[in-house]
Amino acid sequence: MSHVMIRKSHHNQQTFRNIVFLLLFALFFSGCTTYRLCERPGKDIQQFEMVKIGGIKQAIKIRGDRRDNPVMIYLHGGPGFPLFPFEPQGKSMLRLERQFTMVYWEQRGTGKSFSRNLSHDSMNIEQFIEDTRQVVEYVRLATGAEKVFLWGHSWGSNIGALFASRYPELLHAYISTGQSVSPFENEQLAYEFVRERALEEGNRRALRQLARIDTTETGYSLQNALTVRRWVYRYGGIVKQGSDRPYVDMREIAQILTAPEYSITDRINLVMFPYFSAEALWEDLKALDLREKAPRIEVPVYFLVGKYDVIVSALLAKEYFEMLEAPAGKQLILFEHSAHRPFDEEPEKFLEVLKKQVVDDVMKGNLQVEE
Repeated sequence: MSHVMIRKSHHNQQTFRNIVFLLLFALFFSGCTTYRLCERPGKDIQQFEMVKIGGIKQAIKIRGDRRDNPVMIYLHGGPGFPLFPFEPQGKSMLRLERQFTMVYWEQRGTGKSFSRNLSHDSMNIEQFIEDTRQVVEYVRLATGAEKVFLWGHSWGSNIGALFASRYPELLHAYISTGQSVSPFENEQLAYEFVRERALEEGNRRALRQLARIDTTETGYSLQNALTVRRWVYRYGGIVKQGSDRPYVDMREIAQILTAPEYSITDRINLVMFPYFSAEALWEDLKALDLREKAPRIEVPVYFLVGKYDVIVSALLAKEYFEMLEAPAGKQLILFEHSAHRPFDEEPEKFLEVLKKQVVDDVMKGNLQVEE
């Protein structure tokens, strides 16, 4: 599960007042009300549509400098963390649009793809895999691409690996950052990481909070995970550099609440239901293990791993990589100065890897394959 900025259990009164102020500001003073008024110049392809995927309307944005570039679909983290306020505006993403037609999809239950009528029964991993298949088919029709690159980040890497293992015929390659393997095992390792750091530092507050957590699989709750996550962030296991910033960052909340893609209703829902997806998927996540569910992927595989990633364990990602059968070839590229988000923490290296070790290898057939 990805880093969550808004947390029920850690709001204080001042934070709550600030969020209310920002929401009111977003409702009445946001400038751009539709995506088409916010298009970026110089793009050969850019479209934003609500597409019927898996029986419900879901938001898909496609943008790139050249229509003849290969297509990359990005599976965002969370589950349920909003995409549009961040990634399509991020420097790495904007630069990727020069070499890829980038597809940004807010998954069911997230941002514009949330509805108060959305059934909890539809919030399961199998449905997300089917949604991904339908998104890929929609994108193939919209762009004319026969195959796409699939990039899964954090929670999205669970769906990405499962999809790649089942539908290799639709993909050029599978790429991951923050590759999740066994979400509950991630949580156990994150708990131990925080406990060790807190003992070293003599952090009584962190130790008191950890002592109240039920660490059994049955008893471990989403609220427990959010408590652990706060301290993982504090100790540099989510962002290697800059973890001295406040965990609840009002600038990022403002970014969410003023994103031009969102209607007034979307913004209210983001505040009222921040954990809808995580809560609905929690039991599915605790039971998932890709070592059992996706032991073989028959397209080229690239794991881009932040050395200091704790929130989605770099150690588990390496273990999964070693046992993964990948007859079309596989590479693990370590980012020595990153934690969970190497595309933000080491953007130059990230972009270089995608250009020279992914696109060139895959499109030219240079990737070394397993014997």
